[in-house]
Amino acid sequence: MDSGKSDNLTAAFIEHTAVIRVERRGSFKISTPLKQFIHHVVDTHSASRIWLDMSDCTGMDSTFMGVVAGLACLIKSRSSFSFKLLNLSEKNQKLLTTLGVDRVVDYSMTATDEEKSILSRQEKEAEPLEPDSASKLEAAETTLEAHKTLVDINPENLPKFKSVLEFLREDVHNLHQE
Repeated sequence: MDSGKSDNLTAAFIEHTAVIRVERRGSFKISTPLKQFIHHVVDTHSASRIWLDMSDCTGMDSTFMGVVAGLACLIKSRSSFSFKLLNLSEKNQKLLTTLGVDRVVDYSMTATDEEKSILSRQEKEAEPLEPDSASKLEAAETTLEAHKTLVDINPENLPKFKSVLEFLREDVHNLHQE
């Protein structure tokens, strides 16, 4: 069933906006590069708006949603930035709602005319964000932090992720020992 394409991120800077396109699944594979890129944008003030174009996103795992929730909370604490998911499918909206991520992230099912204009330029100017740029430890820490965020924003998530959190804490501990 896999067409050979893997989960992927591309990014471009257009009119004070960092536009990141999520291709295929929003997954743990691309979560660390997404987090690194957005932290870089915020740290360097290279854009005031950060948009995730979700039009090509076929689904999301819990790590990706936890990273998005954490990034949304970080950016909301900084008044000079905005963060938004655009072109969210009904399926992906339901996923966000299931874990309570919709409570902390701004999103729209369709883009405005201004957003469409900027998104149309993204493809020509986009650079790939490499998914394998993170060490095993950094990826494990990102995954642990993402799941902690999901529990922080919605305590009802604890039963769903309790064993995952225990496993990830152990994994991070073991990787620190290496």
